[in-house]
Amino acid sequence: MKNVVFTVAVLLCVSLVLVGCGANKEASSSAAIEKSQALATVQQKVDYLAGQAKAFINSKQYDQAVSTAQYILSNLDSNSQQARSLISQAKDALAIQAKAKVDEAKKKLGLGQ
Repeated sequence: MKNVVFTVAVLLCVSLVLVGCGANKEASSSAAIEKSQALATVQQKVDYLAGQAKAFINSKQYDQAVSTAQYILSNLDSNSQQARSLISQAKDALAIQAKAKVDEAKKKLGLGQ
């Protein structure tokens, strides 16, 4: 009996590793939106797309994150605080990235700060 339980536990763990513990990030916002259409409820779509937007932020695809979160607000839940927060996070990251590029360009041109 212990061997059966152990075997089942091992198979379950291996299955989780192979499948992954979360949704895979889609290649683009439009791909994520298209995939979300197959989900049954608005809340499932919002949750899936918010997860995709987070994945886009984590991979520094801020424009894709903003597009995905804006889709949530425009088409699914105009009051989604989660979508608003994701847009804010992505825009803040974009601003930091842009400032770093400007500073780098100034340094290369010898303009100082």
